[in-house]
Amino acid sequence: MVLPHAYRLSVEAEGAAARPAWEALVARNENIALSMTPDWTDCICGSSRFSDATLLFRGEDGRQLILPRLRKTGTPTLLGLFESPPPGWGLGADASGFLGDGGPASPTQTRDLIQEIRRLPGLRTRIMVGGADAAVWASVAPSTIYSTALTAQVLDLRGGFSTVWSERFTSKVRSNARKAERRNVTVESDNTGRLVPVFDMLYRSSVDRWAQQRGHPVSLMRWRAQRREPRSKFAIVARRMGERCTVWIAWQGGEPLAGIIVLTRGSRATYWRGAMDKERARGTGANELLHRYAIEAVCADERQSYDFGLSQTEELKRFKNTFGTREVPVHAYYLERLPTAAAEAKAYNAAKQTVRAVARLARTGR
Repeated sequence: MVLPHAYRLSVEAEGAAARPAWEALVARNENIALSMTPDWTDCICGSSRFSDATLLFRGEDGRQLILPRLRKTGTPTLLGLFESPPPGWGLGADASGFLGDGGPASPTQTRDLIQEIRRLPGLRTRIMVGGADAAVWASVAPSTIYSTALTAQVLDLRGGFSTVWSERFTSKVRSNARKAERRNVTVESDNTGRLVPVFDMLYRSSVDRWAQQRGHPVSLMRWRAQRREPRSKFAIVARRMGERCTVWIAWQGGEPLAGIIVLTRGSRATYWRGAMDKERARGTGANELLHRYAIEAVCADERQSYDFGLSQTEELKRFKNTFGTREVPVHAYYLERLPTAAAEAKAYNAAKQTVRAVARLARTGR
């Protein structure tokens, strides 16, 4: 048996010291996903309790490899909890693990980079990996590493909007979009941040609806949403991304029905967030019309894909499938000093079940 040659590498810089090399790499390659850029890290640091802890590695062949990474503030390095990226900041299938000139890291480089990260200080590094890179990671990551499997849904935009409309959208999407126009639903877009307050209002309405659907106390869901998705988060992304962030709102009779936030970079467009007033939007086709306009706009800009992101529910997954999406594997890997992630996941799921049971008892009085 021939053992693969180890790819010797070392950490050359971290955080701010890694920024010049990282910015230069991103400037040279428009196809690097937005979630892997310094700009996206700045959005996270500007609205969350994280600081930039990006790692710059130097390989034995002189190649520079970068892991965009953030550290939860308030913890010393030895006890650090690192994220790439943090929960709530992923962009569907975009995450690719490590960046490097000439494309992503090879299987050999990926294997040795994983080993190097496991030797660095910190209790845990969580890394999201999607698309083609997911297969590389699956082939080299040790079986002892805890991971969770997710699925993103991506729409192929090649061929332009006429092809997408006629060959990929289902008849249901086309019919609902036309119905929305007949019912005088109008769509407005903006990339200055002006529509963020409208979107946020719709988002808070959605939080209340999700609480009822999942059997959670409304007050608890509002508190969690305010911590993870405050209006300031949407505003910071809109301000820092500029023309790369478009807020789309569907209106009827002067009232907002639904909204989406779409982010773009290079050949990719990503549906990042969505919200609606379900009572007003019911039966209007507003959501189909929103995506129809957003997809037509990114097709006009010659984007090649429209990432619908990760789905939290089967209902949402079915809705996205009606646009003709394909499923793309995404995995979250937990590189841990102490193996606690699996136990934490079980405890979290048990806590959710308990909250639902308590809420159900409170509603029924039994």
